Amino acid sequence: MRKVLFVLAFALIGLTYSAHAQFEKGQVDANIGIGLGASFATGTVDLPPVSLALDFGITDNLSLGAYLGYSASKEDFSGFGVNYSWKYTYLIVGARGAYHFDLVDQLDTYAGVMLGYNVASVKYEGSGAAPASPSAGGVAYAGFAGARYHFGDTFGVYAELGYGIALLNAGLTLKF
Repeated sequence: MRKVLFVLAFALIGLTYSAHAQFEKGQVDANIGIGLGASFATGTVDLPPVSLALDFGITDNLSLGAYLGYSASKEDFSGFGVNYSWKYTYLIVGARGAYHFDLVDQLDTYAGVMLGYNVASVKYEGSGAAPASPSAGGVAYAGFAGARYHFGDTFGVYAELGYGIALLNAGLTLKF
């Protein structure tokens, strides 16, 4: 609940600005990134958190989009002549909305919320009888804040802080 209140407060502060954002109506941005500070991983990370986000400009300050995040990790156990491991995978699919601020020239700064679904699965690998391999899923929600810098008309970099597949995502962005 605190996350939602934080994002709403951030958005209300942005509404007090009467400037034209670096983001425009009709613009499409695609972010592909890698995460630091995995939200779900435990043990050794097999695949660091990766994410793909698309944002479609509804107005000069509002965007709606989609999010896909994936991560995998593994825990190895050994002792008493038995070796086994648990493999974990995490997938988040969601819809997101953001408000774009005009705080710094040449920088698209934004904050928003995401609502989606989290699918987590666990798989046993080892000798002996395999116990149940549970899977879980549920509603996922997140608040996020980020910035994009475009080097030209289409190519740039981005960084985003929030609760998703990772606490910090950074990578490449393409503007269409």
